[in-house]
Amino acid sequence: MRSRTRSVLATTAGLLIAVMMASAAYAQSATSAASSGGDDVVLRVGVIADLDTDNVFAVSAGSDYTVATSEYDMMLSFSSTDLTAAPGLATGCDHNGSYTTWTCHIRPDLKWSDGQPLTSEDIAFTYRLVIDNNIPQYKAYFPSDPTFETPDPTTLIWKAKAPTFAPSMPPWVYIVPEHIWAPYDGKDLKTIRSVSQTPGVGSGPFILSSWTPGQSFVMTRNPNYWGPTPTLDRIEYSVYTNQEAMIQALKNGEIDAVDGLQPSLINSVQNTPNIALQKVVSDWWLNLAFNFGGQAGSTYTPLPALHDLTVRKAIETAIDKQAIVQKVYQGAATTGDTIVRPASSYWHLDIPSDKEFPYSPSDANQLLDQAGYADTNNDGIREDPKTGQPLEMRIPASTDTTGAEEAGELIVGYLKQIGIKVDLLPATDAKMNDYWGSGNFDAYIWYWSGDPDPNYQLFVFTSDQCGAWSDGCWQDSHFDNLYEEQHVEMNQTKRQQLVKEAQQYEYDQVPGVVLAYPNWLEAYRTDRFTGWVGQPGPDGYLLPTYNYDTWLSLKPIGETSSGGSSGIPGWIWLVAAVVVVGIVVVVMRRGRKIEPDEA
Repeated sequence: MRSRTRSVLATTAGLLIAVMMASAAYAQSATSAASSGGDDVVLRVGVIADLDTDNVFAVSAGSDYTVATSEYDMMLSFSSTDLTAAPGLATGCDHNGSYTTWTCHIRPDLKWSDGQPLTSEDIAFTYRLVIDNNIPQYKAYFPSDPTFETPDPTTLIWKAKAPTFAPSMPPWVYIVPEHIWAPYDGKDLKTIRSVSQTPGVGSGPFILSSWTPGQSFVMTRNPNYWGPTPTLDRIEYSVYTNQEAMIQALKNGEIDAVDGLQPSLINSVQNTPNIALQKVVSDWWLNLAFNFGGQAGSTYTPLPALHDLTVRKAIETAIDKQAIVQKVYQGAATTGDTIVRPASSYWHLDIPSDKEFPYSPSDANQLLDQAGYADTNNDGIREDPKTGQPLEMRIPASTDTTGAEEAGELIVGYLKQIGIKVDLLPATDAKMNDYWGSGNFDAYIWYWSGDPDPNYQLFVFTSDQCGAWSDGCWQDSHFDNLYEEQHVEMNQTKRQQLVKEAQQYEYDQVPGVVLAYPNWLEAYRTDRFTGWVGQPGPDGYLLPTYNYDTWLSLKPIGETSSGGSSGIPGWIWLVAAVVVVGIVVVVMRRGRKIEPDEA
């Protein structure tokens, strides 16, 4: 903020100056209103992935989690600084000496967006709903058969049969209102997941108020949110199937931010006035997952040769991961290895060079030759020596996952060099869910992200996740045992060793190929809003991923109060003009303008 004092002669010229000021102030106000949606402050976001569901128990892809994270709180949240446990609906949890009982302190006077009270019983109900109904994406957060007691509305007592760190991970489980979901408790999973929640009832700062599939979805400020009142009134998401069109809309000022840019478009935004590019530190990976079959009700038999570890090793060895990093992600990625992402630096295992599968098409061909996979009819495709079946793979690739389709096109060529034919099937995330659920694929190219703690990501690779959260029903008892060991190990150093051992074992068994750890790319206009919060840290996600802190801190450029106005209101200048008419000399004081870099 800058201030200055000066004297002026106020005759007819003084009146003219005042009127000009009033006009300028009105123009500034009108410009702010236009960018903020009239009387409402509106953030407009372009996304590449539509919602797949508005049901918190069926979330599976990026936009689903963006909405769920904005709409629902967890008992404990993730800190924007380092993703450690932070206050959420609970201010904290205390454990007993044996780590078998945790007492969590719930905020008083909480309300749902429909005005109903939110108490410890809602949290206990949500946890029981997940456990009793075996909700796959959440059940791993409740080891050792916990029970939950609610002696009063602000206390939840978590009791487990064995020592556990589960409450402090924290459990990534969105808390739902019992009065909305109680009628569905005990129903089959399909029924629970099919419940529409638009408009929803949540506790977060914004509630999903409308959704037009394939086009847009809108979130509106929750009047009963327990935290500080956001400046934003509404968040409008537009779905773009063409990323160039999305970038152009950002440049034209039609939208304020974009999420999930293709790396090939980095140069189109990188030196553009009023646009900033956010290269998010990698916490996800592009994954080629093999299907081993066994999904309930599936009528498709995936390629039997994939059960042969030699075939899977040959495929891993034939893929040039460095080329994927350079050609697909324009260098905005690193080569992949294990199923715990680099962002979880304490837990991530960087595979030692002497234990890596080096890129070598000749070695891959030699492996297949030695195992008897020969091209007996000279059509360029090897046959399985046991079944005579040609090595042909049906591989869907997500068009909603940055780089998946492009990486798939390269993989078609890599595997052709070793006598494996690939039928690449580009598909939206909704269609990918269909392939996944029905088991109608030999492998697919999609993504994984996971939690700050590695427990969840290891869990989804366990045997009992076949037909639930598993990619392709890989089942291995040794990996299961490693998962269980780390799951109950309270010594962090010993647990770290077990987690890294599990990563090395999974890497060696090749149930899939971690292709790359890409940077997630976001961009935003610097002349519209200020207050973007990275999670974790300055190089983290700006849009809600782990928490919704950005929604609480964003303010339009030039705003000086939570009311959303910009600069000095025009009516004040008009009053000043009237005063000027009645006097000859006036001292004008404190002419104030908020610059964009000062908001």
